[in-house]
Amino acid sequence: MTTPPTSFESFLLLGPEIALVLAALTAWLGGAFLGLRWGWPVALVGIGAALGIARLQPATAASAGVTLDAFSGFIRWLVLVLGGLLALVQSGDLFLSASSRGPGRHRGGTCEEAGTFLVLLAGLSLTGLASDLVTLFAGLELVSIPTYILLALKRSDARGQEAGLKYFFLSLVASALFLYAIVCLYGLGGSTDLGTIAARLREPAAAESLRALIPVALGMAIVAAAFRLAAVPMHFYAPDVYEGTSPGNAALLSTLPKVAGLVVLARIVSLSVPLELFWQAAAVLAAVTMTVGNVMALWQRNLRRLLACSSIAHAGYLLVGVAVAAAATPSTQQPADPAAAALLATSTLDGMSATLFYLATYAVATIGLFGALAYLGHRWPEWTSGSGPRPPLEEVALVDDLDGLSSTNPVAAFAIALFLLSLAGIPPLPGFWGKLSLAASALQVDWTAPVTFGSRRAAFVALAVVLVVNAAIAAAYYLRIIGAIYFRTTKRGVQADGGLAAGVAMLACGLIVLMVALQPIGLFTVASRAGSSMSRIVSGNTVGYVP
Repeated sequence: MTTPPTSFESFLLLGPEIALVLAALTAWLGGAFLGLRWGWPVALVGIGAALGIARLQPATAASAGVTLDAFSGFIRWLVLVLGGLLALVQSGDLFLSASSRGPGRHRGGTCEEAGTFLVLLAGLSLTGLASDLVTLFAGLELVSIPTYILLALKRSDARGQEAGLKYFFLSLVASALFLYAIVCLYGLGGSTDLGTIAARLREPAAAESLRALIPVALGMAIVAAAFRLAAVPMHFYAPDVYEGTSPGNAALLSTLPKVAGLVVLARIVSLSVPLELFWQAAAVLAAVTMTVGNVMALWQRNLRRLLACSSIAHAGYLLVGVAVAAAATPSTQQPADPAAAALLATSTLDGMSATLFYLATYAVATIGLFGALAYLGHRWPEWTSGSGPRPPLEEVALVDDLDGLSSTNPVAAFAIALFLLSLAGIPPLPGFWGKLSLAASALQVDWTAPVTFGSRRAAFVALAVVLVVNAAIAAAYYLRIIGAIYFRTTKRGVQADGGLAAGVAMLACGLIVLMVALQPIGLFTVASRAGSSMSRIVSGNTVGYVP
């Protein structure tokens, strides 16, 4: 029998997030009062405990401001898995690195960083569970504020401080815009509950009177989400910030904020706003973002700047599925033909499911790539004289630094090539299946209608063509890196002194990529269920908690 939701049941649903916060407190207090130096192992234990608790959660449940369904479950598991991989990349040298001599340089024990990172994961998971605007905003702030701290803690030089300040000020603007969007949505729906707002917007009598305020709310929410996705017009910070921070933080910035931005857009789609402006804006942003990112990447020699531009382009790919889902949302004008209405619902599921599938494959490949760069560490120094002082260490920063890597470190070379080929969409790697599903979902919109100038069918056919062309452009700079690895001679070489933990993250990501390449149907099925569950909030139904 279904029982009414209570605050205690809310705590039960938030068990994994509470476990992350408790682990964060353990790392902080242990480092401050007990001399604990191994913060990142504590973080890994906390993430493992959260995964164990998540397995015990019910499949569907709801309480005050929190909804647990296939979508929120997908986001939670994705956040925890990516968090475990990122913790390995961030931890640095848990053991003696391959090139160290004597007692170890334990760079992975900063409890401040580990605790802050755990709070970030808890906030991001809460964002996926939120069914209320206040809870959603609180989760987003728990993502933003720890990110500022991590950027400040990891690098204390001038470039690191510049990167942190740029991200800080732009993030404040994005948060303010989203807060204004929340105010507008509250005025539209008379509530902060997403289901109540969706029901209010579907009322025919209210549609005309509220239509003038809807574009304002949507515009501010889209811009706020664009910052977290690193999508146009909020993309310009990415190259400078990625270059100025550490490989671990660059991996974090290129993945976790994108999850938050996608959740925001998915919640907007779930409101079923009866306005074509949303899908049109998402489609235009998708085309412009992927083109700008790929063209910018063609001219980059710095690896992190190149991967930042690549991250911008992948934000454009993700927006393709969002545009498809927005175009297929129920509106006040439904097709009279039941078959056409069913096809409309199918394209909604395909658009959001394709986006979730692509998000997972992109995030794993990106973390593995930055993990490989963190593992490679520094270039071998150039000695100007036999008796001079040892020159300062220089990080692997340029594409030329990877010249001949296949001859000096074949495992890392193979892993980097694997991740790059997946990001490029080379079959049968996961990136190919992701791009294929996005293009197919775009072509499915109004697929029985003729392609006429200005029609919605023509717009999505053009969007699919732009996606394919951009995939070909992206292959050029990805293959340039692979060419440097396999077809050039070694100049200085790399020390591979970044630590075994980063190497383990690289190998784990490589294994996941190969598993999904061989059997993509499993991830497709989970993503499909997550996409279809978005209709629960649209209909305004609440799922009772069954103990």
